[in-house]
Amino acid sequence: MSRVLYERKGFAAAPLGEPTPLPDFADVSYVHSTVSWDDTLSEEDVRHMRYGRIKTILPYCMQSNYGRSLESESRGVVCLENARVRAEFLPWMGGRLWSLRVDGRELLSVNPVIQPCNLALRGAWCSGGVEWNMGVRGHSVFTCEPLFTELLELPDGTSGVRFYEYDRIRGSVFCLEGYLPPESALLFVQVRLVNPVGNGETPMYWWSNIAVPETQSTRVIAPASTAILSLYQAGQYQMLRRELPEYEGMDVSRPTAIRRSLDVFYDIPAGQRPYIAALDEERRGLVQFSSAFQRGRKLFVWGMGAGGRHWQSFLSHGQARYLEIQAGIARTQQDHLPMPDGAEWTWLEAYGELNCDVRGMDWARAAQACTQAVEALLPAQAFAQEQAVRGRQIAQCRGELAVLGSGWGCLENERRAAAGLPPLDKICRFPAKSVRQDMSAWADLLRQGAFPEADPLSRPYPYAAWRGWLALLEALPEKNGAAWYHIGVMRHAKGDRDGARAALESSVRARPNPWALRCLARLERQDGRDGLERYRQALALRPDCWEIALEYARALLESGQPEAFLAYRETLPDSWKNAPRFLYLEADARMETGDYARSRAILLAPLVIPDMQEGELSLSHLWQKLHSREFGIPLEEAAARFPLPYELDYRMHAE
Repeated sequence: MSRVLYERKGFAAAPLGEPTPLPDFADVSYVHSTVSWDDTLSEEDVRHMRYGRIKTILPYCMQSNYGRSLESESRGVVCLENARVRAEFLPWMGGRLWSLRVDGRELLSVNPVIQPCNLALRGAWCSGGVEWNMGVRGHSVFTCEPLFTELLELPDGTSGVRFYEYDRIRGSVFCLEGYLPPESALLFVQVRLVNPVGNGETPMYWWSNIAVPETQSTRVIAPASTAILSLYQAGQYQMLRRELPEYEGMDVSRPTAIRRSLDVFYDIPAGQRPYIAALDEERRGLVQFSSAFQRGRKLFVWGMGAGGRHWQSFLSHGQARYLEIQAGIARTQQDHLPMPDGAEWTWLEAYGELNCDVRGMDWARAAQACTQAVEALLPAQAFAQEQAVRGRQIAQCRGELAVLGSGWGCLENERRAAAGLPPLDKICRFPAKSVRQDMSAWADLLRQGAFPEADPLSRPYPYAAWRGWLALLEALPEKNGAAWYHIGVMRHAKGDRDGARAALESSVRARPNPWALRCLARLERQDGRDGLERYRQALALRPDCWEIALEYARALLESGQPEAFLAYRETLPDSWKNAPRFLYLEADARMETGDYARSRAILLAPLVIPDMQEGELSLSHLWQKLHSREFGIPLEEAAARFPLPYELDYRMHAE
């Protein structure tokens, strides 16, 4: 027998904090870093690389209000276990598979801490375990969110868990069912993506990101002879195809031989069973294999450079080193695939331990040996039978709903019913009890055709997706300030900047409010104006809003007014002045005003920014600029003469 348990477990965690109340009015730079490629990539390779990109994470908000102080927390964990396997999932962290033990041996990299860092679409992201990324390229909007969690049991003794949620960017549902048969040494994960009828074609993305321990002897194997490499350059990705395993004198099957941060996307031939394995000095390690639909496989390493090593330490408080082996539905992570209206995509993944001695083998022989070992672990025919029989049974199984996700799926089903459309999905339930009190304004809009006014100084109502909901707001015969504000936000999400500006102006006229004024400031800045007066008006209404204050401070510096920034800084409470992002701005302003000693002192404290973004080069650029200005030398000479301190080094490109 196997069993499913929902139990409590202790974690050392940095509290996530509340999402920002401000809508995302900036391009998501992490998603939209420039992509270039050379002539080793074909037209087919790049066909979907620029398809499906987004310019905002709306209706979701950024999660950036976390720090680095750890607290002891007790959180819910779903466990699947039989005599050989124990798998632990975290419902509150996007359903992440946190631990996988086979015969008592941990196969995953389990981070000793839950430390949010700025690597995801919404900012907050934690390393470790297996993360499920759906919809838009990058770490999922749900990676630090609770999912609907349903505990499952089949008559044959198989235990399972279903995680699901409604994604409001793509208007689609994803459903993930982890299950463990009674005598199995493998954990199975069935994924189902649903593009509801009436949603139209939507770009789709899925990658399962698997963190495994990085050791000196780790070797990563996939059944391919070539790969597309993605190099992290300053502000862009450079894509090129190479024969495996050599690149620039490095054996990319051996992660600790790789000097820089690097993605390796394996060219697995059609008809070849897709898998990826990470084997250690004992010839053992995690293997992931799947249905042919999940064709993509990838290795990610932080690399042995100072910046990569610093990131590893930053993510785990110096307690864990990991690499990622990944599996996706496209060739690379620059791709989205077009998903037709009403389509449903399903595949099965398996996770377990592979024993395979590849020591001393060249790449081709090692890949052949692993291919044979995977077939011995579970033959392809038996795997297909597993999906056809037990996979279908688990998909039809109903169980106890242990954790609630968001209420947006419930409201969307209600909206669809009123529009004569079928429910989002035939399996996933979105109960009325999931609708939070702060979402009641949207329920009123659906049921009563009215949108209640809000306190203009209180946190805005949560944001809704523009598809379907914008038309309901625009159809109101009379619109109050709250309605105009949300119309403006939705129009911006839709790409209608002029319409957004007009609606936000109407919101301010209806009742002055800091939220619309801040959005107007962002629009002005995107139009090449400074937006400062709009920010000042917003702060006059809500001087205690940290997020608006920080944006205003940045705008002052970006407008070439370091003295004005320093004067504004003096009006702030000490807790804000000493916050890392404000300290960084102060260091920049001091450098601009010639106070090089104070600027250097701030940086060398050292300055630790909890929400330092993956790929962000602000600290390294400021360090170089500071010494270039102080000593009157070119930036290149400053970089050579004054090496970047390890504590400030977050560079992922070649140093």
